[in-house]
Amino acid sequence: MISMEEADGLRAQLLDALAEDAHNTERLLARLESITRETGIGAHAALLMILTRLSFEESEARRHWKAILAHRGTLSSSLGRDAGLRVALLDYFVNVNRRLTHPTLIDLEMLDSAGQAVHTDALTGLQSDRSFHSALQNELRRARRYGQTTAVVLLDLDGFRDLNGKFGNLVGDRVLREAAILLSNKVRDIDLAARPGEDELALLLPETDRNGALLVAERFRRQLETFFESRESGGKPVRLTVSAGIACYPEDAGTPEALLEKAARALYQAKASGKNNVQIYRPERRRYLRFELEPGRFEVEVLSPPDRSPVRLRNLSRNGILFVSPEPLEVGEEIEIRLAGAPDAESAKSLRIRGSVVRLEQLPAPEAAGSDGGDAPANDDHYEVGVAFDLQWGDGVDDLLAFLENVQSRLVGDAP
Repeated sequence: MISMEEADGLRAQLLDALAEDAHNTERLLARLESITRETGIGAHAALLMILTRLSFEESEARRHWKAILAHRGTLSSSLGRDAGLRVALLDYFVNVNRRLTHPTLIDLEMLDSAGQAVHTDALTGLQSDRSFHSALQNELRRARRYGQTTAVVLLDLDGFRDLNGKFGNLVGDRVLREAAILLSNKVRDIDLAARPGEDELALLLPETDRNGALLVAERFRRQLETFFESRESGGKPVRLTVSAGIACYPEDAGTPEALLEKAARALYQAKASGKNNVQIYRPERRRYLRFELEPGRFEVEVLSPPDRSPVRLRNLSRNGILFVSPEPLEVGEEIEIRLAGAPDAESAKSLRIRGSVVRLEQLPAPEAAGSDGGDAPANDDHYEVGVAFDLQWGDGVDDLLAFLENVQSRLVGDAP
């Protein structure tokens, strides 16, 4: 059956149809059919839920609408005037169908006003987390039906908790309201801006691809940074920046949950890259598969936290590293890494660098290695771990590039 969230997503369209076509039964039913085809949601059941709070399967709701329209004709003949669709609907469910025994009469505009807090954030006026998820679900249905793209942008205000602690909640609330106004000014009528969490914002951008979403997010990022450069509180500058992650349907994911998860990964990359930037979701493998390394020639030691024995290196690039490990590391965990040649490789000095875990994948149970001792995972290698380097820490990018050049030169020199 249809949910109240789904019905609320169509509320404006359904009430417009009811207002325009209430006196023309054929047109009303045609409009409901059209909305159903366009959204993939049963409009007959949705309108009944909005008007009566009764939940029906779409096929049953269609039967009720035909019976209500026929009942309207019967009532009108008895009264000598048009009874009206709403009166006919109420009398039908009270005296004919008898699903309503103690109906409450209230104007829908009053009801909408009373329930507005459920759908909007009281502080910023943006859509609530619940409303955002409902709209995303509906939009993906529509995009799937018509073969369109939809983008999601997740945004996080950099250092907002520190700002709140430094200036107090009143200034923090003002900053949030101003950020929400800036965000709302960047979206179209068909877009939706929301506040899912304390310092989190979100955008739902229908009929938008990755490049379009990047343009919107980047414009907002630049405008917010510029705006707060000139803001002060108590003579102290209130500086604020934002990081953003973007994912797009259908290229990155096909469900609301998966799409949000991909956007969250991109947001994490934006934060890990120094904040105040926008990242588009990219599968992690593209980040790491750069150098095919000979098995056993290079090793990785995870230094802290926690201390671990050397683990087997799979692939290495200037941006990150991929290795296999007998134990998992949590995504988001910061670790220190030592890269070195194996003892028999006559390697140059080892490299020590910090990184953040951005990928964890449990490997299938390995088959026994062939007689040639191929690169099958050892029996205790159960996880593949991807780490994005923090190139501002430790030996840094110059030493990493020198290490990679050394790797390449030795591999080329070893080639037959």
